[in-house]
Amino acid sequence: MDTQTLAAAPRTAGPSRTVHRWASRAAWAAAAWAVLFSAVHLYWLLGGRVGLPAGLSVRDNLPLLVIDILAVPLCAAAAVPALATVRPWGRRLPGRLTTVGLWATTALLLLHAAPSVPDWAALAVGARTTADLDPMNRFATLLYEPFFMTGGLLFALTTLGRRRS
Repeated sequence: MDTQTLAAAPRTAGPSRTVHRWASRAAWAAAAWAVLFSAVHLYWLLGGRVGLPAGLSVRDNLPLLVIDILAVPLCAAAAVPALATVRPWGRRLPGRLTTVGLWATTALLLLHAAPSVPDWAALAVGARTTADLDPMNRFATLLYEPFFMTGGLLFALTTLGRRRS
């Protein structure tokens, strides 16, 4: 079949095209998530307090300071394997390295958020209220951990879509 015939052939929205479309969207969203989270950690590292519990400063808390120093480059680096699945330069990277990066990011994010699942369930069924949570747990349960879960699910969709497309 020549190039003109291929160009003239109608495109169908079959299963593989649909999988490719959602995998591509998930990859772009995962990369955006990673860059956004890196920016948030950089903001907190530089002394910003918006989004943190009242009175908490990353710069005044050594464990959180170390976490943010590590999180800024790690979050930014997490965008690379996600983008590698949708950008032409990604084909030049070893496929196994990209897959390992995607799975490792997925696992880290989902494992980080997993301990909050019982709290989310208890809140959802009314067994607990947000008033039952101290400010730090409220922050973690309602803002921070859902953000980790969202990232983990986006990276999981990216990884699964990559394997099928």
